[in-house]
Amino acid sequence: MTRIFIARLIISITTLYSGSAIAQGQDGTPAERDLTIIAEMFPGTYDNREQVYFDVRLGVREEARHERVTSSITRVSLPTFGDYVFFARDHRNNDPEKPHRIRLYALSADNDEQAVRMKMHYLGGKDMLPEYKDAHLDPSVLADLTPENSPPLAGCDVFWRREAGQFHGAMKDGTCTWEWPGKGTATTDYHMMLAETEFWVRDGTMDSNGNRLTGNPDRVYHKLTRARDFTCYADMPGVSGGRDIPYTRHSDLKITDQGGLARFVSNEDTPRTIQISLRNVDWQMNNEIGAYTRDSLVMYISSLKEDGSPGEFFGYTFTQPDAERLGINLGFILVNCYVVSNRDATPEF
Repeated sequence: MTRIFIARLIISITTLYSGSAIAQGQDGTPAERDLTIIAEMFPGTYDNREQVYFDVRLGVREEARHERVTSSITRVSLPTFGDYVFFARDHRNNDPEKPHRIRLYALSADNDEQAVRMKMHYLGGKDMLPEYKDAHLDPSVLADLTPENSPPLAGCDVFWRREAGQFHGAMKDGTCTWEWPGKGTATTDYHMMLAETEFWVRDGTMDSNGNRLTGNPDRVYHKLTRARDFTCYADMPGVSGGRDIPYTRHSDLKITDQGGLARFVSNEDTPRTIQISLRNVDWQMNNEIGAYTRDSLVMYISSLKEDGSPGEFFGYTFTQPDAERLGINLGFILVNCYVVSNRDATPEF
């Protein structure tokens, strides 16, 4: 055995054991791993359009029906709050110009609790809404915020723990208490479910006598589904087949597949407000006895009257729920909606 070979063998063994020692010293905790997963899953736009529709169709009693909620969650860089910070914005009734609630979520691994701790910094006061309501579009407006001038509510942290196929977040029982003017001491209970395509939220507030002040009376979650962003264009008239006929294109119409709406005014002799809507219909019952009703991505085309009330309904088309493009040609109009534009599509053989 040569000296060179022995030297190389010693170096290899030293490297092997040094590497093993370093790897063992870098072991983290389950909470730290779950934190990185939640941080990746959390951002997105969520909407419970399907729940609102099926509450009516399933005959849920009126006081227990859910209002329409759209929630947008965006990761932002605010180091004073921590490494994992998210801006959350809710609006109701499909009106993004009127946010209902805005806040910051600051997440961290809590190894003592064996969970991911989420502090909720509320920015929902009426004086704050105008300044921060569009931070999901421009996070720089949040730069003046600190944990000191926007503190979390004491006792109201949410603890996230892994379950089968999802994460479940909840406050500790009876810890989130505060004084409600005119109603005395109030206690809030908050639960969240986060899965690949779902974000469910259930919150409710009770007074000191156990009377419900806010929240669903049947304690049913707001069941929000992750929305996909589509872009649409509409050609009027709906020229096809290579015919050389003049048409007007209304382009760059932004919409989501969870009940999103896009509107434009036509250039016809008698202009009309045309409305395009997308729904990824998540059937909550079968619509035929003895048959399984499959989910579908649906596009609806209609018009609005001058007073904003529904006008003429022109038709709809549907396809597989995971489709990335959907179109329809009704003659007077051709509509094409897509996740990826043909200009950006990868050519195929």
